[in-house]
Amino acid sequence: MRRSALRWLGFVLSGVVAVALTVALFAPASFVAAFLGSATQGRVALVETAGTVWRGSGRIVLTDPAVVADATRRARVLPGVAVPGRVSWRVSVLPLFLGLVDASFRHDSMSAAVPINGSLIEVRVGRGSVSLPSVALGRLGSPWNTIKPAGALSMRWEGLTLKQGSFNGRAELELRDMSSALTPVSPVGSYRVAVVGAGQRADLRIETINGPLRLSGSGTFDRRGGVRFTAEARADEAERARLNAFLGLIGRRQGDHTVIKIGA
Repeated sequence: MRRSALRWLGFVLSGVVAVALTVALFAPASFVAAFLGSATQGRVALVETAGTVWRGSGRIVLTDPAVVADATRRARVLPGVAVPGRVSWRVSVLPLFLGLVDASFRHDSMSAAVPINGSLIEVRVGRGSVSLPSVALGRLGSPWNTIKPAGALSMRWEGLTLKQGSFNGRAELELRDMSSALTPVSPVGSYRVAVVGAGQRADLRIETINGPLRLSGSGTFDRRGGVRFTAEARADEAERARLNAFLGLIGRRQGDHTVIKIGA
């Protein structure tokens, strides 16, 4: 009788293990969406997912958590900026049993997949770049919903290291031929934003590449405080008259320039 009970217990445990492995191996890609939303505190959403946790794809939506919460209460469609194209990923299962990470991801605009390696404690993201022909940022929340900027966007980064909520490395974001619904001047300019991660915080800096609206500024980002950024905007002499009203809308006028503050 005892042997029979042990035999049945063995069968049950084997069945539980088999079901657990099946669920793990075929877990839907929507699990990645839940993890990404939690890891970014709701600032990045993954929608229209397909495949599994280990090999899947989806679309990225950049969101403002406050706007999303309000939309949820009002039962509206998820607001945000849908990044053109799809992102796909691959994760090797067996290395995880050794505490190692062997994965990669790729956006439609990339010529090759970006490798992700390391351990469950420290993850290294290889060099890569993304180029998007046109992105409208007006649905990203304040202050973007007022300015309604749009233009081409590209981002490139060197090796990045992610470790227990910290970020180390450098990335550059370029906004090309930006325009705004608030001014007839188009484009107002092209800009470069540098992001340098140093542990729990990242330093931000913006500079003008070209264009009649000159921007320069700096700030920081951390998980608790979000973005804190201050910049100055000036208009070239040739377009100063047509940009004057726009400068008054995007910040506080101080003499011949405008001060723009985000999160400060």
